[in-house]
Amino acid sequence: MSAEEIRTMNAAFPAGLEQPEGSFRFSGDALLLADFALELPLPEGACFADLGTGCGVAALAVLRKAASWKGVGLDIQPALAAAAGRNASRLGLEERFCALLGDVASSSDLRAARLALTGETGAPNGVLPLFDAVICNPPWRREGAGRLPPSDMRRTALFGTAETFPSFFGAADALLKNGGRLAAVSGAERTADMLAALPSRLHPERLRFVFTRRDAPAVFVLLEARKNGRAALRVDRLEL
Repeated sequence: MSAEEIRTMNAAFPAGLEQPEGSFRFSGDALLLADFALELPLPEGACFADLGTGCGVAALAVLRKAASWKGVGLDIQPALAAAAGRNASRLGLEERFCALLGDVASSSDLRAARLALTGETGAPNGVLPLFDAVICNPPWRREGAGRLPPSDMRRTALFGTAETFPSFFGAADALLKNGGRLAAVSGAERTADMLAALPSRLHPERLRFVFTRRDAPAVFVLLEARKNGRAALRVDRLEL
């Protein structure tokens, strides 16, 4: 793409992102996740993984503001992984983001995500690098809660099972460096399920409840956990 086309795409962001026909259209929780991730105390040149990246909206929103960071997206749906890669190119971010087809429950796919960090340099002594952070917006709607959409792609993106949070958070545990951070978003009603699904090494350090109305319960919850962390849990709120 030309420099002018890239400027136009960035000016319109997140409008204009490619979202395959029949897929779930990203919503506000993805952008809330990106803003939350940008608050993580990560080093210059940090590398993060976006699990269930979809069309790449959250990861690309992060990379547009964190100019030294790099990201790897992983999605189980081929059309979405491909769209995420094309969206990165259209925003001029293809050198700092790559999207891979993969399953968070597959150790070989997680290895491929780690391998993507090495670029063309290879892994010294065969040891693959780990990530400074993992972000994710798992399919947090419960099966049987609400009408299922007709599209298989939308169902996969929206509705999870009892194994969804454990699978995503287990993958985060496997990918993170010691002291690395997980940032995740879910419907607020799943807060207890999220906390219960955290592996023992991922210590919850912050919860943010998001409200759209003062006279109503929280709509979303954002979770920050640190690998082998020990800090006390902080809880805050955001009113939209």
